[in-house]
Amino acid sequence: MMNLYAIIIISLIIFVHELGHLIAAGLVSIPIKTFSLGLGPRVTGFTRRGTDYRLSLIPLGGYIEPAIASEEELYAIPLYRRVIFTLGGVMANIVFAILMLCAYRMLKQDISLLSALLPASENAVSLMLRMFASLPSLFTSGSELAGIIGIVRQGGSFIAGNYLQMFSFAGILSLNLAVINLLPLPVLDGGKAILYTVEKMAPPMRKYSDGLSIAGWIVILALTMLATSNDIAKLIT
Repeated sequence: MMNLYAIIIISLIIFVHELGHLIAAGLVSIPIKTFSLGLGPRVTGFTRRGTDYRLSLIPLGGYIEPAIASEEELYAIPLYRRVIFTLGGVMANIVFAILMLCAYRMLKQDISLLSALLPASENAVSLMLRMFASLPSLFTSGSELAGIIGIVRQGGSFIAGNYLQMFSFAGILSLNLAVINLLPLPVLDGGKAILYTVEKMAPPMRKYSDGLSIAGWIVILALTMLATSNDIAKLIT
């Protein structure tokens, strides 16, 4: 049951991330073609103002697809609007994490929202700094890398019948997703924002964007395969 709660929390955090992109798109007037909770084939949904809001078959993951027909149309959008849209998911995860850590303190210590908000925010900043500091270990200590199976198992153990821990777990995991997405890989939000900025300053760099994106995907897939193999090894040992 605890593992099921962990899966629900992971799905919620991904939804928050994609919702952040959607809200940011609305703020900077970037049209959205598809907003999907889940991956794979469309199961159900509805269309509103030209956007297909869908629930897809695979419950973990999600994506948002701008209604942009070509690369030229993408680069016609002012840089600041593209960056705001790109970093919307990260900002949503940070805000959500602070709210979760705030709720945890309020319920555990029986204090008001205002009393909990400042220490929760400080806690979030401290956690993010520690996460950034630990990022090099992704490439130096691969045996410690965990995939979705490991995260679910660890989350279930962390909650372990103490339902207040769900708020803390959700906050930590949301911050983790924000930090990972700020990595300077072109397929991630931070990498996209950097690439957009560099291409604005040096337009000839655009011709390398596809190659850099492919390289980024190779790194992500390699880390995913390593994390999954670590999870499987821990399950059978």
